[in-house]
Amino acid sequence: MPEVAGNTCLFTTFRGCTMVLILVGLGNIAAGISVFVSTDEFTWYNGSYIFLGFFLVLLAIFGHTTRASMGGLTFYLICLIVTFAAESGFTIGIILYTEYEEMLGEEYANVIRYTMIGACTLILLGIIVGWCYRNSLKYAIFYTSNENLIHPQTKEPEARPSVRREEMEKKYGLARKSTEA
Repeated sequence: MPEVAGNTCLFTTFRGCTMVLILVGLGNIAAGISVFVSTDEFTWYNGSYIFLGFFLVLLAIFGHTTRASMGGLTFYLICLIVTFAAESGFTIGIILYTEYEEMLGEEYANVIRYTMIGACTLILLGIIVGWCYRNSLKYAIFYTSNENLIHPQTKEPEARPSVRREEMEKKYGLARKSTEA
């Protein structure tokens, strides 16, 4: 069976979202390093920034390989949902963590918080687009594997001679020779 892919427009959008997720992951890593440099100590939120960023980059790279793999795409989406839940929980924890402002300053802490909310939004967008592409891939696989049931094959169409040859036969009253024995 040939390789089947879903809707091309959705796949292009899905690819764009995975590229954005790579940037989000790199941004998480950069935020973790920035907070580490600002506070001069490695704590749970620094490690969480860096770990989630690294995992998101690896996951987004894996997302690029799932064009025709239904199982791989499903696994990618499940991992992305888990990452979204972790990122959301971590973001809520940072918003509610009051000592965070004292360590970094109110303005810098708010920048980090809003950046994390934006990252959660972009991950959610990636999940939605990925799910839509997964559905288009599912339908494409279904219709390809059931093509004979949907459109039963009839006898092979006869090879039609060229239009020019037909005109010549009509004009000069030529009859075609039968190749059947």
